[in-house]
Amino acid sequence: MTKANRWLLPDGVDEILPPQANRLESLRREILDLYSTWGYELVMTPLIEFLDSLLILPSNELQLQTFKIVDQLTGRGMGVRADITSQVARIDAHVLQQDAPTRLCYADSVLHTKPQSLLGSRSPLMVGAELYGHTGIDSDIEVISLMLLTLERAGINNPRLALGHVSFYRALIKGADLTPELEQKLFAALQSKASGEIDHLVGHSNPALAANLKGLASLHGDISVLDRAVSELDSSDPALAASIAQLRDVSEAINRRFPGQTLYFDLGEMCGFEYHTGIVFAAYIPGYGQAIANGGRYDDIGESFGRARAATGFNADLKTLLAQSGKAFAAPKRIFAPSGDNEDLLSAIAGLRENGEQVIQCLQGQKQSALEMDCTHELINQDAHWQVVSL
Repeated sequence: MTKANRWLLPDGVDEILPPQANRLESLRREILDLYSTWGYELVMTPLIEFLDSLLILPSNELQLQTFKIVDQLTGRGMGVRADITSQVARIDAHVLQQDAPTRLCYADSVLHTKPQSLLGSRSPLMVGAELYGHTGIDSDIEVISLMLLTLERAGINNPRLALGHVSFYRALIKGADLTPELEQKLFAALQSKASGEIDHLVGHSNPALAANLKGLASLHGDISVLDRAVSELDSSDPALAASIAQLRDVSEAINRRFPGQTLYFDLGEMCGFEYHTGIVFAAYIPGYGQAIANGGRYDDIGESFGRARAATGFNADLKTLLAQSGKAFAAPKRIFAPSGDNEDLLSAIAGLRENGEQVIQCLQGQKQSALEMDCTHELINQDAHWQVVSL
């Protein structure tokens, strides 16, 4: 690499400059403060871990997204985290070991081997909340509510909330004896609602499965989808009947908490289907081609650490939230102070900073003015008193 292009960053790796970085940090603090009011405690997880701990989620996508390195001290394989969920699950199961419901949250960077969209970042700043130790839908309702409030705080207005349940797909493929490769292809076809591809994959070998999957792919829309599911799916299966009841109960609770919230049901929605165990949910906005936040139930994830616990949670990329935000951030007040070290001046500057004001003191010999330093106010000596005046 020559000096001319040494400044280049890898594709999908970005840096946040002022004032955008200030907005991002302001939003991060506001969201974490929100989580704190709900009783979610902040955790900070390591950037790298041993692979056998980091990759406990049975997700092929997560395996591919994780940068892998060799620990020079032990020779063991390590990974740079591509997701924080498994790390938080380790903290809950192995470190905290509480019996009561545990609420944890985080806001930190992860690294992906490739962007998840054409112009996406490989270094998203993930913010999320996880609730462990409760199996009922109350915890699902809580984390969905917190996700919607997160979007509200980020200035994301009127998102569409999509609800699904992994049991529908799993009930259909149960006993089908599919190879992992074929199941991955069927899953992709189901997500894209590609009926022709489903026929191509299993239409000849298993026409009943193909018909059922195509039927599942069509079960998306408003609340009437749940009524259709009762008649079109195997209503004698108690697991499917319970899943439909759960979705109905969750939707009613969300409507009570967020009147006017747009709900969308997609019974073939399977984001994270490899490890999710119940209700899954995602938020979408017009003009953005993928979920802006998503989550779901993933019970027993802590079993890999010796303690299976019920779990549900969600996450979102804070950078994406800010990029799609309609939030108005107040312009920072920047006070320009003259150079010098006399006691009265330094005392005035210190007092302003202690009150949270941003003060930029002119350096000896500096030629740039207050306006050239992007300051909005100036500290001047008037009638033997230091006063802040607007520029």
